[in-house]
Amino acid sequence: MNIKFIGTGSIWTKYNSASYLINDNIILDIPNGTCKELRKLNVLPNNINNIVITHFHGDHYFDIPFYILGKNKADDKRINIYCDKTGKRKIKKIFKLAFPTDIEKTKKQVILNYFTNDTFKIDGLKFKRIEVDHGRFKPAYGYLIEKDNIIIGFTGDTCYCKNVDYMASKSKYLICECSNIEGNHKHMGINDIEMLANKYKDCTFIVTHMIDKTRDKIKNTKIKNIMVPNDGDSLEIK
Repeated sequence: MNIKFIGTGSIWTKYNSASYLINDNIILDIPNGTCKELRKLNVLPNNINNIVITHFHGDHYFDIPFYILGKNKADDKRINIYCDKTGKRKIKKIFKLAFPTDIEKTKKQVILNYFTNDTFKIDGLKFKRIEVDHGRFKPAYGYLIEKDNIIIGFTGDTCYCKNVDYMASKSKYLICECSNIEGNHKHMGINDIEMLANKYKDCTFIVTHMIDKTRDKIKNTKIKNIMVPNDGDSLEIK
């Protein structure tokens, strides 16, 4: 499994908002600027068929109108979107807001498929959706992805909660948000990540969705199973 870090920051930073490309055909969260950043990495968004969304805050799906519109120019016009049951309505609404005169034409040309099950497969990868605690915003999800008995976790946006523990206990790598220096009721902090890393030593914690102060501080951690990626980095998992 190959994971490219399209973005590793939160919205209020110089880094791209948290987004990941898996095996060049799955985007996990598609925030503002994702399509342009993919092109900078020599990846054509038009060639990607699968979008997995953790939750419907703008910094996790606001590039989807541009991605859908671009599919008009692709040979393969299929789009598979994996999200919760509110997704179809929200995506239709934002597309209509972004391109009000193109929505009907695009609906005739692009094949949009929505999948809302808690478990599903994409290109041989097994996905399991895990509900997390993102303060008052509900629902919000993380995902466990399994291939050849190796599990990679993505927390999405969450505070520290029991399902973060669950994902850490199952994962070889847990790609987890670390927005703040100190965690709160919406987001995790360095204190949460360090606690988890000490508790689950067989798991490597890869931190993203960071504000710049958090990034600067956690780079100095002495805990060996914490990694701090940059935008554009890749992780090959065998």
